[in-house]
Amino acid sequence: MAKAEVLLTRHFDATRRRDLEAVVAQLHPDIAFANVLEGGEVVGLDAARGYFERQFAMAGVDISLVRVRRQADGWIHADVEIALRRPDGRLWSQNTAIIAYLIRDDLIVGIDPLPDPGTR
Repeated sequence: MAKAEVLLTRHFDATRRRDLEAVVAQLHPDIAFANVLEGGEVVGLDAARGYFERQFAMAGVDISLVRVRRQADGWIHADVEIALRRPDGRLWSQNTAIIAYLIRDDLIVGIDPLPDPGTR
């Protein structure tokens, strides 16, 4: 579990800094996740790079890892605190969430924001 927690902490840190190269470096070539910004699905590194570029241009994301829990199906639940900021830095929204991650070869291969606890 320690490896997963280290990977996710680095991922959230890179996201907070809007460090696109660091975010993409932590993704598996087979990365796939729902496009929560525009709908559809993000599949592969090029699509993920484009997704994070658009996300970083829209709003600042401050995300902090609270707890990591391994699930029986191999997914890892990350309890997080998320603050979204407008481009001018003002707080837009703040909440907690559970994001499920699938890790393969020490890289993130799946991301699934859960609508409520217990869905994965």
